[in-house]
Amino acid sequence: MASSGNGDSGERFAVAFGGALKVFLGRTGMSQVDLAKKLGLMDKSGDPNKQRINTYLTDSPPMPEAQVLYLACTKLPGFTFEFEGYQLKAVRRKGTVSEKASAQMTFRFNRQFDLIDKAGQVKVRVKRPSGKIELLVSLDAKAS
Repeated sequence: MASSGNGDSGERFAVAFGGALKVFLGRTGMSQVDLAKKLGLMDKSGDPNKQRINTYLTDSPPMPEAQVLYLACTKLPGFTFEFEGYQLKAVRRKGTVSEKASAQMTFRFNRQFDLIDKAGQVKVRVKRPSGKIELLVSLDAKAS
């Protein structure tokens, strides 16, 4: 990386990113734990990794990992930061659809299903898109 009289550009980049995170947290009122959850940064036990966020908020933060930069720009609404005259943010390309988490739908059914003697049919379809499992269950039966 190029350096200048004002310090290494990598160090300045890390400080700019950390500063942008501080501003975002202050503006939204979000805690470091909430931020780690939103970004999906978990420790080995599956808990939000607050320490990973905290390292970027220090006076001399490490260079942010590409994954953290990507997650911050794509998962935090309104998150942007500036560095050496450039504004870094994620902008969705036209024609692409945002993948939104679908809400879990529940329904009540308090009867028995008659699936004996080919009187009904259960179909199960499993999809495994990145990061989740989708299960579609179809039932064609007579309620008794």
